[in-house]
Amino acid sequence: MDDLNHYRSICPSELAQLPVVNLYKELISGKRKALPSCTWEKDENVIIIVRYALEVHLGLKKEQIPKINRVVIKEQKLWGALNRFKSVRKLIQFVYPGRYNEFDFSRVPVNYWNNIQNIRDRLEWHLRREGIRIAEIPRKVNYDLLVEWGFSNPLKRHGHSPYRFMNALYPGRFKETDFKKIPQGYATNREFLKEQFMDMLRQEKIRFEDVPKKVTRQMLMKHRFSAALKHHRNSPLEFIQYLFPNQFSLDDFRTKPNGYWKDIDNVKREIMDLINREKVAEQDVPRFMTKQRLVEEGLTGLLHEYHGSPIEIIEAVFPGKYDVTEFQRVPNQHWHSPQNRAQALRTFCAKRGIGREELPRLNRAYFRKHFPRFISMVDRHYDSKFYRWIMESYPEYTFSPEEFRLLVGVDGQLCDSKEELEIHNFLIRAVVDGKVEREGCRFVNHEYDEVYIPDWVIEQNDRKWIVEYFGLYGSTRYKWYTEKADRKMQFYHSLADYTLIAIMPGDFRENGFRRIATLLISNGIQLHVHSSYCH
Repeated sequence: MDDLNHYRSICPSELAQLPVVNLYKELISGKRKALPSCTWEKDENVIIIVRYALEVHLGLKKEQIPKINRVVIKEQKLWGALNRFKSVRKLIQFVYPGRYNEFDFSRVPVNYWNNIQNIRDRLEWHLRREGIRIAEIPRKVNYDLLVEWGFSNPLKRHGHSPYRFMNALYPGRFKETDFKKIPQGYATNREFLKEQFMDMLRQEKIRFEDVPKKVTRQMLMKHRFSAALKHHRNSPLEFIQYLFPNQFSLDDFRTKPNGYWKDIDNVKREIMDLINREKVAEQDVPRFMTKQRLVEEGLTGLLHEYHGSPIEIIEAVFPGKYDVTEFQRVPNQHWHSPQNRAQALRTFCAKRGIGREELPRLNRAYFRKHFPRFISMVDRHYDSKFYRWIMESYPEYTFSPEEFRLLVGVDGQLCDSKEELEIHNFLIRAVVDGKVEREGCRFVNHEYDEVYIPDWVIEQNDRKWIVEYFGLYGSTRYKWYTEKADRKMQFYHSLADYTLIAIMPGDFRENGFRRIATLLISNGIQLHVHSSYCH
């Protein structure tokens, strides 16, 4: 340990004179393709090279060092160090032990936000830095400041409410009204509520005579009347009549008797009345009939009956006339249903006369040109593989891999590219007495609502590995690729039952199977390979 601390403490100019740095200089200058085997297994080499790369080659200041990301790692050819320590944070903490705390890094560790003590410690660190006492939180700490301090994740977990967030950290210490600039007892103060109500009308540009038709419960909640509404059975009608007695009659409000919206004839009558009143053309109905429009028309009861979905309402009034692609938005969770995804594609193709022979040509380029809204759905639910969506949507057809320009491995499993095919065939031949399965399982990252399908899962000697080839990492071809790859790696590292082996473009294109074999063996997989692969 003393020897390691020596390398951590020597001045940057001395680092440049050490032999391993000369090898590293040759690597980043392009004179050599890789460092000698096992370079990164020696602790002193990790400390020397990482310090030289960050402090000398990049000239980073102390506070900049923990902010580096995988782009910097790639540019400085430090993948070997990162693969060993699994995360940028762990690597930096090894090279500079005790120098940085969790707050200094751009990202926190996996499950960091699950620990309430971590959140409280981090908040109080910010409070001390800003000179804010805990008792002053309601007056001085608002939503925007919490986001600026990096608390977006825990805020989201508490409904984006500063009060709920603080109540989780300090149970019972604050009241909800402490966080609102309103006096105590506001919920029953008629004059104060009338003033606030009129201010709401000015902001929403609603004329007073239109109050019964346009002021909804959702609008009142948005303008902080939730506590006041509770005193009136959460009824906008009762609340408005309390504020302005004798100003409006019951006939002025769009209130409906219980069960009114369960009668489809009532639904059809109201929708057709709205369409005719606004002179909406038949083909424009899906774009016109938005949730906001229905709320503005006072039809929140109708929305509630149909799960907040204009699409369900229009389908009930005009069965089979419109498909989901014609609407501006789809309901929440709509694409989580395989039936909805299949029906969307089948309807899309039927309306355009796309037959079985043309289906394999429906790829990313096609939808980018003809219907881009499908692309994000396929990225999320099929890991960007359009052929999976097509095959799932048309189970009555038998497609061959060649139709989608897919490649078949030596064991019959499908691959998406020539590089994946070469890696796959190598794994099939090299793994000793193990199972190598392509895209055989799915994982859901609930934090980002993403589905991940690993390239390979290897099972051997009661252990499991996820092997992923990030062939476009760092490429500008798809802007979203690198960001999603980073989220994948972080998620896979969090899985207790699996070990992640990440193969980067340089691992294969520059070093071929030699580097891949080293990655597999160093992570505990037994291979049928020549010893030269590992030296």
